[in-house]
Amino acid sequence: MSVPDLCAPSTARAVARRFGISPRRELGQSFLVDREVRDAIAATAAPAEEVLEIGPGLGALTQGLLEREVRVVGVELDPRCVAALGLLRSRYPGLKVVEADILQVVPAQLGLTAPTVLGNLPYRITGALLPWILGWDPPPTVCHLLVQREVARRLAAVQGDWSLATLVLRVMAEVTVEFDVAPTSFWPSPQVHSSLITVRPRREVDPQLSSELAGLARPMFQARRKQLHHGLARSLAITPGQAILLLRSIEIDPVRRPGSLDLDEWRRLISVVRQRGD
Repeated sequence: MSVPDLCAPSTARAVARRFGISPRRELGQSFLVDREVRDAIAATAAPAEEVLEIGPGLGALTQGLLEREVRVVGVELDPRCVAALGLLRSRYPGLKVVEADILQVVPAQLGLTAPTVLGNLPYRITGALLPWILGWDPPPTVCHLLVQREVARRLAAVQGDWSLATLVLRVMAEVTVEFDVAPTSFWPSPQVHSSLITVRPRREVDPQLSSELAGLARPMFQARRKQLHHGLARSLAITPGQAILLLRSIEIDPVRRPGSLDLDEWRRLISVVRQRGD
């Protein structure tokens, strides 16, 4: 049985009609219909023998992986897309599709351990999905993810120019931008550009550090334009004077801004805060 070329826009529309799929904005459904981009993404992930794909959709990227003899476990929320992926399942025994919400699934439930993760992420869930994935035990080996270009740039920013979300992520992983993808590579075309990012979990991560850091840093980033000691005083419920002394004790200038601290400085700050609680 032949398998249609799911990268062809006309084929994607025909498959969607056949299975009653109208791309839903609330699910962030923009299906990849660009062979060159598809092959570039597949090549990035293809060294892996097995991939967990988030939201395969109509299956264009899935098809690219399967053609490279990569085994794919796809987690798809839309039952209509699950049905459409049957076109690939009938041809490729290396494909398994699970109808589920990825935010409620862990790899062990799928028979996987530390998988390579691949996905064209709905923009609305990127912020929730990355911490969820990196919180898996064990975490993925590596993630290759299509996200909004502005988000990609923010997550991969150099130290000293981070948001709170970037800080919490970078404690757990390294992030690099691979390449950008134009809106015309998708059907329907989103209103923004996308980028492929590679997220590599750090080998040694204090399991409590991320949550402690988020709790400490959130009030500080809410006042990110103010000097560091003001936000720290608010976060720890101490006086600004006490915050100044605490910061100076770990050689951090209290007049800096929260976004200027690097990972080592945040770790030193968490360490001294922990000592205060002992």
